[in-house]
Amino acid sequence: MNRYTLTSLGITLCIGVACSSNSNDHAPSLADGGASSRSGAGGRSAVGKAGSGAAEGGSAGETEGGSAGQVDDGGAGGSSGDGGEAGLPEGMIIPVTPGACSESATWVGATPLEGISTDANEQLLAITPDELDVLFLRDGSAMRAHRDSASTAFGAADEMIIPDGYGVEAGVALSADGKTMVLLATGEQSFAAFTRTSRSEGFDASPDDTAFIGINQRAIQTMQKYAAPVLAPDGKSFVFAAFTPEPAGGFVSGFEGISVVFESLSTTNGWAMPESISQNLFDGTSAARALPSALSNDSRTLFYVDEASGRQMARFRDRADAPLYDVVDLDMRTRAVPDAQCDRLYYSSDGDILVATE
Repeated sequence: MNRYTLTSLGITLCIGVACSSNSNDHAPSLADGGASSRSGAGGRSAVGKAGSGAAEGGSAGETEGGSAGQVDDGGAGGSSGDGGEAGLPEGMIIPVTPGACSESATWVGATPLEGISTDANEQLLAITPDELDVLFLRDGSAMRAHRDSASTAFGAADEMIIPDGYGVEAGVALSADGKTMVLLATGEQSFAAFTRTSRSEGFDASPDDTAFIGINQRAIQTMQKYAAPVLAPDGKSFVFAAFTPEPAGGFVSGFEGISVVFESLSTTNGWAMPESISQNLFDGTSAARALPSALSNDSRTLFYVDEASGRQMARFRDRADAPLYDVVDLDMRTRAVPDAQCDRLYYSSDGDILVATE
C-alpha cells in the first residue's frame, strides 16, 4: 500500500501512521446551541413555544431516484401564529422518532472495500445508499465501479472522462439511483449535472446546469466559491459549502474569510435559493471549512470533514428541516458515507477505502 499525502476535495488528507485510524471509538455527543435560519423554535423535542415561528413547511416534492433535476413542488408551509411551534398548542410535547443514524453508533470491523482497494492510493468520492455504485480517486484519477449486490465485490473500475471545464477536486455528488452526477466547474462557482441512462455506462459529457441557475448566479453576485456538493438520497435537497476566496493580497488583519454550509430545496424551477444550516453552529473560515460528504437516508444526519481539525464529523437533527445541534466525532474516517440503513459506513483512511459496520 502506498502511503503519502494527497491534497483533494479542498483538504489535506493525512495518510500514514499518524492519521490512520480504524478506531471503534468516537467522542461522546456534544450538545450545541445557536439559532437556525430555517426552523423556527429549533426542532428540538421540547415544549412548544408561543409565538415562535413555524418550521419551513412542506416537502419540496417527490423525485425519482434522487435525481438532481426538477421535481414537483410540495408547497410552502404557513405561519404558526400564536399557537407555538408549527401551530401546536402551548405546552404540547413534540415527539421525536429515532433517525436512520444513531448518535451512539460504534463503527467496527473496518475492512478494505472488496474490488476497489488495491496497492494504489484510493480516496472515496461518493457511493450510492444502496451501495451499488461508487466514485473514487485512484492515484489521482477519477474512477467509477458498479456491482449488482451489496454483498458482492465491485466489478473492475473504469476511469471516468471528466468534461473540460469541470473537475472532481472540490467534490462530487451522486444521486441515489446512480444515474446523476453533480460536478463543480473549475472556477468553483457553478454546478452542473451529468447523467447516464444505465448504471453500467459512463456519464454523458454534456453539462446541464438548468436546475442550478439560481445557485450559480448567487456565486457571481456574492463572489463566493463552492465546494463539496451532496445530493440527499430522496433528491429533495442539495447541500454544499460556500466560502470567501482569499484575495491576491490576502485577507485584512483579523479577518480569515467565511465558510458556510448551505442547503437548497428542490422545486419545480430547480434548486431554490440556499439557506445556511451551519449558522451559529459550525461555520468556518476560508481555510478551515466544513466540507459535506453525505446526508443520511432520512436527511437527519449530515456527515462532513472539519478542515480545522482534519477530522470527520456527523451532526444530527430531529427533523429534516431542523438545526443540526448534536455532533459526534468520527475520528479520521474521511469522506464518510452511510448506506441506506446507516448500519454500514464507507470512508477513506490511510490510502484505502474502507467499510465498517454499526
